[in-house]
Amino acid sequence: MSSYRVMNLIFKNGEISNKLEKIHVNVLENNPVTYVYYNLKTKKIYVGETNGFIRRHYEHLIESNPKVDYRDYTNCLVIYSSLFDKSSILDLESLILNYMIAESDMTKFVLANGNNGQTELVYKNKEEILTEVFNKLWNNELYTLGLVDNPNLEELRERLLFKYSPFKQLSFKQKEIVNEIEKNITKKYLIEAPAGSGKSVLFTNLAFSLAEVYPDLRIGLITTGNLTKQFNLIFKSIGLNNRLIVKTGSQLIMDAKKNEQKYDIIIVDEAHKLKKYYRKGHPNARRHLDEGDDEITILEKLTDGLVLLYDPYQGIKPQNIRPAEIRSLTSDYKKVRLMQQFRIGGDRDFSGEDFLKGILYGFQLSNDKSFNSKVFKDDYFKIVATFKEVIDYVDDYSHAYPETTNRLIAGYCREWVSNTGKKENKGKKFEELPYDWNIDSIRKRWNSTYEDWVKKTNSNKEIGSIHAIQGYDLNYSGVIVGNDLTVKDGKIVAVPENYKDIGGTPLKEGFNLSELTEYILNIYYVLLSRGIDGCAVYFEDKNVEKLFKERVGL
Repeated sequence: MSSYRVMNLIFKNGEISNKLEKIHVNVLENNPVTYVYYNLKTKKIYVGETNGFIRRHYEHLIESNPKVDYRDYTNCLVIYSSLFDKSSILDLESLILNYMIAESDMTKFVLANGNNGQTELVYKNKEEILTEVFNKLWNNELYTLGLVDNPNLEELRERLLFKYSPFKQLSFKQKEIVNEIEKNITKKYLIEAPAGSGKSVLFTNLAFSLAEVYPDLRIGLITTGNLTKQFNLIFKSIGLNNRLIVKTGSQLIMDAKKNEQKYDIIIVDEAHKLKKYYRKGHPNARRHLDEGDDEITILEKLTDGLVLLYDPYQGIKPQNIRPAEIRSLTSDYKKVRLMQQFRIGGDRDFSGEDFLKGILYGFQLSNDKSFNSKVFKDDYFKIVATFKEVIDYVDDYSHAYPETTNRLIAGYCREWVSNTGKKENKGKKFEELPYDWNIDSIRKRWNSTYEDWVKKTNSNKEIGSIHAIQGYDLNYSGVIVGNDLTVKDGKIVAVPENYKDIGGTPLKEGFNLSELTEYILNIYYVLLSRGIDGCAVYFEDKNVEKLFKERVGL
């Protein structure tokens, strides 16, 4: 027996043209339902929920300024079940929207929904709604009708479009932040949030909410270069690509200067990567900055409202504005902390927060010992002895769980000799390129691209650097803590000659070993916080491994 039933209504100029039996009229008038309006020809979809579909349908028809005229929809799939109540139909609505967003670059559907910004729903039969209703509905009716392109939900769950969907249910704290900023769009906020705490979901949700509440608001959106494409695809899928365009900080600043434009509010994801003028590195990275400039000060001149989503431990280059400088520049901002951990799971004894606190303490980035060391003795985490073992760890999980995303990642401790941009590599086929890594006769290359590297065909054969992985999630991560760190007098310190990121080292005249050490340690904090389901670590320097083990209780 099926756990749900469906009706496929046909419309003519907004009127239901089906001949309905009494039982169906009862469902449409009195039952809690989730429904999907659609027009396959125009690629428009709207997903909703109601306790009285007939009444709600006619309310839709008389709405003023809807995103899509409801008379343009040709059909509506109505889902009903004895399992449904208000919470379950809301949850089903959210599931459908999030998974449709995940494949919107393939289906080209535009979702006409507004942002209801609902908080996470907890109710007694939540798991049953997921497995017995949603999973079957997606693979059967939605797929058969052509509303779904990919029936593989596990595969869709790994896509960034799913992870950053603006229809995600928010935590209480995330919702509280959105509500406050909606009411105070001319204020300035510094939202401190560690890795995996939902910064990017808050970023898309806040932007969407502001666009809905204030139709004439000029909103500027900033993130890192490797994520702009994904965010722009998300906003295109909800029909807001003419209002919400995500750029890098340098792109937004240069465009604003060129067009003499200002914004009502600017929201910055990954604000720890905002830059200051720095002589070293590629000239394009500073072409929008004069000596003494920083991007925060410039953004303040372009807007009254400014929201910085920020993690003090993710600044990885001397070009990034340092935490002490950010504290000074934002002294009059409202400070908010978003600490709940969404990426890394836990059990009843420990949490993802315990793991991140332990990483910071283990690498001497923090003196906070208030974490449960059991997290480092759990199946989630392991330290391996050899390069081969960390490779095998990633391969084993990739073969055992083919739908998961698992990668090798490392600190920037090897030169990128396989770079196709190098003069000596011009015209070479991929297999002819030199190898960057050679340990125990095992040879590997760095990531061949930065943009969306995780999803590229050969990425499972490569080693990802910080520039290819920051901002991304993995299921199982194999992390190489390289020889760019060692231990002296009980302290972890950088080994400058083994750190190969040319643009990531301080200027010679102002060289500061402790500053370089902090950047490199921040890189490893980012790398070690990518894994959702598991993390294995190989330390090249065994003294660093020994000190780390002692500090985390191994």
